[in-house]
Amino acid sequence: MPDIKGGIIMYIVSDKRTQVPAIELDDIQRETGTQLPLSYRFFLTQYGEGTYCGWVNITRPDPEVLQPFMEYDFWLHDEACPITQAQIKQCVSIGTSIDGDFLAVHPQTEEILWFPRHAEEITLKSCREALFTHTLDRIYREEYKQNNSAPAFFEPWSDTRMHTFFLFSSREGSLSMHDLARLCKERFQPDLVFENEYTCKIFLQVLGGYIRFNYAYGMEIAVFYEKDRSKLYGDISLFLQQHNCQLHS
Repeated sequence: MPDIKGGIIMYIVSDKRTQVPAIELDDIQRETGTQLPLSYRFFLTQYGEGTYCGWVNITRPDPEVLQPFMEYDFWLHDEACPITQAQIKQCVSIGTSIDGDFLAVHPQTEEILWFPRHAEEITLKSCREALFTHTLDRIYREEYKQNNSAPAFFEPWSDTRMHTFFLFSSREGSLSMHDLARLCKERFQPDLVFENEYTCKIFLQVLGGYIRFNYAYGMEIAVFYEKDRSKLYGDISLFLQQHNCQLHS
């Protein structure tokens, strides 16, 4: 399902999204004294919680996530640091990267705090773009020193989300994993495909999910789907098992 905002297309993996009520965000702002970025608020009220472009989790604001880190010296708190170590307990987490970095807000700043997992310096990130996804794209470029080659897609979290793993075995003279991915694209006619040297994701709106081929290891294939799309999942499972894949429990 493509969603168009400001001329930018973002693919929504599933229609099972749970939007966050604005009143809930108002209550958190009042209780914590923080000002949540308007673009972040808009995103949650439209799309809910989930994973954007496979690298960052957009979450409800949570004032408890970072509190335990106040006790540890994970980051430098010199004159250049925007907050003191004691002020970590006042931060409200709004997201995490898959690498373990935190995005947060604090009552004394209107910008976003970036808590890196593999570095010692906490930095401020402006959030002036109209779309929160544009802010996230910029943060990705700044922190990873490259553009994210993935198309803009958002995977909402839901209680009805299912997943299954398959083990692929490549035999002499048989299909490779790349060959199997190509056959899947031909067989199931995806709405969106993201493919590079490490992975291939075949998105199917009728599945409410996607098929992921792990090119990096050459053995794992995963299927993510909504519980009420089990018939199509069954067709995909049978197709994979007919092509050197074994269900992995």
